[in-house]
Amino acid sequence: MSGLASTLRILFAVLAALLRRCWHRLWHGAAVPGWEWSVELRAVALRAFVAAAAAEPDPNVRNRLESSVNPPLPRRLRRVMEVECSPVAGLTTEWHRPRRGSIGLHPQSTILYFHGGAYVAGSAATHRRWVANLTWGTGTIAVVPNYRLAPEHRFPAALDDAVSVYSALLASGVDPAKLFVAGDSAGGGLAAALLLRLRDEGVALSAGAILFSPYTDLEHTGASLWENSGTDYLPLGEVRANTEYLGDHDPRDPYASPLHGDFTGIPPLLVFVGGREMIRDDSTRLAAAAERDGVTVDLEIAPDMYHVWTALLPNHEETLRAIARSAEFISALASGADVRRSDLD
Repeated sequence: MSGLASTLRILFAVLAALLRRCWHRLWHGAAVPGWEWSVELRAVALRAFVAAAAAEPDPNVRNRLESSVNPPLPRRLRRVMEVECSPVAGLTTEWHRPRRGSIGLHPQSTILYFHGGAYVAGSAATHRRWVANLTWGTGTIAVVPNYRLAPEHRFPAALDDAVSVYSALLASGVDPAKLFVAGDSAGGGLAAALLLRLRDEGVALSAGAILFSPYTDLEHTGASLWENSGTDYLPLGEVRANTEYLGDHDPRDPYASPLHGDFTGIPPLLVFVGGREMIRDDSTRLAAAAERDGVTVDLEIAPDMYHVWTALLPNHEETLRAIARSAEFISALASGADVRRSDLD
């Protein structure tokens, strides 16, 4: 009964937040000029949900809700994509593949995708629709592992799992020249940290990486945290280091916060970030650091978008543009091209 009561409290908080924002918008207009109702209300609902779940006395409420999430793909994706569960390196993992007979751009390429959730939440299931969209749009196969989450499994558990899955894919015969690591939010930061560790350990690196709103500064020092607090949904009202994942570990460790890493020798990066994101500066500073170290970086800023809009707004023009850009990036690198921004324009 307590679980039901908690769920109802969270749903009521979301409904109340939506009603307040509708009233405010009717009188004062959109929070961001040009935002459609669906764009604004999605952010409001998410912020209310996360805040309400975090305030519950039972810390497992959010995890129980997320564990029940098992959404089917929309019909248009079910016709062309199939999702199967098959373990990799001992982790439950979803595999996204174009259905037999469907046509992809480069079906020989593979994306190793890490879901977001601040290292404490999320799963392959919560990101299923977005990854299927990305996989179909890029004509690839995607591998989405359920890496271990905090606080039960703190740093470096997620990174250890990422290394294990990557190594298992290489051992199974996946060509690193046709392999791309990718992720959103914490998953984007994890993908970047994975490249740093693989390079340090002398493992063959992937052809490139695609990072969507990557979370690269677990110390939380970016000015955009305050600048964009009114146009994003992240629950960072009290800005402090992510100790749920780090414990007492140094938040400036590059394997935790790749913003502080040396990117020498890292393959090309394609980075997407919203101009209205609270952690926008995690992306812009990462891109600057990687370029400083000689890495080819394509930083794509969607001016009016918030955190990981690509997963939340599947039909938005900025999402479709991001998928198309990702397809071009993969196509160029899979064919052996020396990717520069001018090659993609």
